[in-house]
Amino acid sequence: MSDVLSADAIADLFAAAKDGTLPEAPPSARRAASVSKIDFSRPMKLSLLEQRRFEQAHAAFCEDAAARLSAELRAPIEFEVINSSQLTWESALRGVPQASILGIASCSPGEDKIAMCVEEALCLRMVERMLGGSFTDRPATRTLTQIDLALSRHIFSELVGTLSSVWQSLLGLDLEFIELESHSTGLELVPPSQPTLELTIEAHDHSSSSTIVLLVPYNAIEHAGKHLGASKYAHGQAGGLDISESVRSVIGPARVQVRAEVGEANLTIDEVLALGKGDIVRLGAAGVASITVGETPLLSARPGLSGKRRAVQIVEQKGAGA
Repeated sequence: MSDVLSADAIADLFAAAKDGTLPEAPPSARRAASVSKIDFSRPMKLSLLEQRRFEQAHAAFCEDAAARLSAELRAPIEFEVINSSQLTWESALRGVPQASILGIASCSPGEDKIAMCVEEALCLRMVERMLGGSFTDRPATRTLTQIDLALSRHIFSELVGTLSSVWQSLLGLDLEFIELESHSTGLELVPPSQPTLELTIEAHDHSSSSTIVLLVPYNAIEHAGKHLGASKYAHGQAGGLDISESVRSVIGPARVQVRAEVGEANLTIDEVLALGKGDIVRLGAAGVASITVGETPLLSARPGLSGKRRAVQIVEQKGAGA
């Protein structure tokens, strides 16, 4: 059926309009506007790029912490960052496994605190290994003794000390282990609604795996955010090498053609075709040369001599005064 009205149909519509008897319009087929849902429980204080940089930087912590604890425990243990997310403090704390031990660390400069949450089973396994046990024997769940707590403090002190060296490079902050806390959804380091960065690390050995969760309230790193973008980890290199330096080391030896353009002149095609040996072409702005790589002018220079050879002296970078 054609959507184009005939002349008779158009005349009938005008007549109906004049008499006030136009047919009712059919119901619209358009979808009703929907209401967008916003999840306010997932605050975004850091950009996704900054969050990714923060996560990648802690790969260095995983390597160093694994090496130090493997040597002390005399058994291999590995750490790996598996996730990061931004939540409220209340939501982040609620997601920590209930059977966990929380280590509180202070940030300096400043008085803010962060929490490192280690599953109790992992902590007990490391404690028993320090006492001569084996990683292959899963320790029974039990109430922590004073000896367990003392050795756990030592483990947390080692972990926080290793993390501090990474944070110093990443954010310009130092960390110091303060105390242990049992897991509780009521732990009030910050208000429940405080935006918090949650970083999850998996610890695994030959027979099992557990998690370590780092809870970083935003106010602890708020004033150090400028370091996050400028740090050596900001270019996606967990090992600490700036990617620009890495690229430069690869392409640096490549040879390119550099030209010094002393001046220019506008000639007609007839004038160019008429040029011959001995003719002189007068150039404009002959006192300044442009150093060009490919088609890109990079530097301004002054033409002259170096001994008996023609040369140019660099004056400034192009656009340096802009």
